[in-house]
Amino acid sequence: MTGDRPKATSYIDHLETLSKKQLMVMLARQHHERTQPVAVIGMGCRLPGGLDDPRALWSALREGRVLPTEAAGVPADSLGRPRWNLAAPDLAPLAGRLRQGAYLTDVDLFDADRFGIAHEEARHMDPQQRLLLEVAAEALADANLSRERLRGRDVGVYAVAGPVEYPHAWLRGGIPGDGLSAHMSTGSSPSAFSGRIALSLGLNGPAVTVDTASSSMLTAVHLAVRALRARECDVALVGTCNLLLSPFGTGILDRAGMLSPTGRSRPFTRHADGHVRGEGCGVVVLKRYADAVADGDRPYALVRGSAVHAQGDRPGISVASARGQKAVIERALQDADVAPEDVQYVEAQANGSRIGGQIEAETLADAYARRSPDATPLYIGSCKANLGYLETASGAPGLMKTVLALAHAEIPPQPGEEEADPDIPWERTALRLAAKPLPWPTHGRRRAAVSGFGFCGTLAHVVLESAPERPAAGAAVAAGTARAAEDAGPWPLLLSAHSAEALAGTAARLHRHLRDRADWSPAAVCRTLAEGRDHHAVRYAAVVHDRSALLAALERASAADPGPGLDAPGAPAHLTGAARHARRYVAQEAPATAELWPPDGPRPELLHLPGPALVGRRHWPDHHNWI
Repeated sequence: MTGDRPKATSYIDHLETLSKKQLMVMLARQHHERTQPVAVIGMGCRLPGGLDDPRALWSALREGRVLPTEAAGVPADSLGRPRWNLAAPDLAPLAGRLRQGAYLTDVDLFDADRFGIAHEEARHMDPQQRLLLEVAAEALADANLSRERLRGRDVGVYAVAGPVEYPHAWLRGGIPGDGLSAHMSTGSSPSAFSGRIALSLGLNGPAVTVDTASSSMLTAVHLAVRALRARECDVALVGTCNLLLSPFGTGILDRAGMLSPTGRSRPFTRHADGHVRGEGCGVVVLKRYADAVADGDRPYALVRGSAVHAQGDRPGISVASARGQKAVIERALQDADVAPEDVQYVEAQANGSRIGGQIEAETLADAYARRSPDATPLYIGSCKANLGYLETASGAPGLMKTVLALAHAEIPPQPGEEEADPDIPWERTALRLAAKPLPWPTHGRRRAAVSGFGFCGTLAHVVLESAPERPAAGAAVAAGTARAAEDAGPWPLLLSAHSAEALAGTAARLHRHLRDRADWSPAAVCRTLAEGRDHHAVRYAAVVHDRSALLAALERASAADPGPGLDAPGAPAHLTGAARHARRYVAQEAPATAELWPPDGPRPELLHLPGPALVGRRHWPDHHNWI
């Protein structure tokens, strides 16, 4: 209340005082806030096949790599022990199906020390919760968002929680009387998936756990984008994880007729016969695009619009609804203010069901105005053919694939294209499958979309766009000035970790990433590591003046035990400035980034670099084993 007048009345009175021009400006600003693009500025993943970062994922997709899911075998833990004892009487009938899958190994490992979590608590945390936390930290590092850069900002956490199966083994086999722990409550609670990330990473803002089955990741993106546009948060982490810890889920889906008898997901092909189950984790970091530009971030791509919809008037809870699929696509396009014919690629939900693929393809042709073969081609695909069906986490690799395709201006090949389903009207529509890596079929703005359909009826669709090319006006002068500044090194290379082992691993990851790439300078790497990373107690610093010196320093730091200290032996006089910064750093001072790279001067750009290495330790009570 304002005096005795309701706020709404006071607001209306205020509007009456504005001129037509002022009202138009106000409405334009409100429209911009509601529809502004949101940038994907960081990503992290842990996917089957050893795909542990976005670069590895893109390489596998571009090569058309397909995991051998039909003969994967039972996954093992860090001790080499199988996750399930298939000789047990209640598991033996499931043995054939359990040997088929896209699994992660060593899910018993967790770097609890990195997050300050005690062993007793860590061993009772659902491994999905642990993995999601580790990958969230990697995604923040990819986005160069250190705690210092996040200071004073609200950060939303939108985490997906599917079935929590970690306690099932001890519910089946019994637990010793002294085996109960107070940590089992938060350790197995879905709400802790988001709360744990916020607490362990020191993030202030909304923390929300989401579950809409296979559409969960895209539903969480939808919620996060709206929160960013409404300024409920300044940055958002959106992540999902799926681990198949109980063997009985596979038995249930097999009874439902959902699993492929051949152990492969073959969407959009004549051989599609169901899906193969998979595990994995993926996290993306989102920020309003205008803020990303102001902060010097390097967006992978932009989210332009999204929608979530359930078609309640369908025959059954797991029945696919073509009307619902079309409705969610149309709403997402409207939210993005994008014409359907301006989208060139769709990453489909298609998980391997032949009839499901046919329904979805027909719906895409309708919703995207591709009913005529003379229309602009719309390429469709699904990385479930490469990686298997990650179920609750399946939206993450699909989203990341599409974001990377936009960033690289290339559509990766679709496995099985040569055996496309003849019952999909390819020749009567403009739908296409990519047979090989395909340059993006337009020279203007690249646009794509991603679908996610939950098996209980919640459908989600996200429309994406390529990030504008940089830099802007005055590019040649600015680039020349920045290059001159970069060439004017030397620079301090600053590394840190919570242990010597983690420090060596971090240096090794960086060395592997940089040694075969040309798109970096020593100045850009040094600035990224100084500004975009948290700085821990175990430290290493070197003075570098060119690429070979930086790579050599990383190689030395990746020794089994490099030890903390300054790596600048016999530094000549002209290196004293960089050496001084390095000495201060190993003496536990914060990097003087404003002195090294003044905000009002030319600065090297921040890069997407691998995050700090994690050192896993086994946190797995024996009563969680399936024996």
